[in-house]
Amino acid sequence: MSFVIRRAALRAVPRARGFAAAAGKGSYHEQQQALVAHAAETTELWRKISYYVCLPAIAAGALWVRQVEAEHEEHLHHRIEENGGKLPEPPAYEYLNRRTSGAFPWGNNTLFFNPKVNKDMEAASEE
Repeated sequence: MSFVIRRAALRAVPRARGFAAAAGKGSYHEQQQALVAHAAETTELWRKISYYVCLPAIAAGALWVRQVEAEHEEHLHHRIEENGGKLPEPPAYEYLNRRTSGAFPWGNNTLFFNPKVNKDMEAASEE
């Protein structure tokens, strides 16, 4: 019986917290508010980086590529005019346009054949 009385007395006495670490400063709600504020600041930072750094860089890159491609197109037209309206024939290297296992099911040209810029392998195989 003394055991039951002793256990009841121990349970009646208020005890200190039994956690391994002391409670942190601030409440849960304050930490959540700080987290939300930090997220808002970070979002605004990356929005500014996107608008003031990335978009101008993309625009500058697009303008540069447009200029380079226009020069390339101009040079291509110049080469076509020099050769009587056709592109000059590429060198006949033995490793270019090899068809060792036969033609493709759609013909001897590649799937993305473009007659303006690619060599016509149908005409080359007939020769």
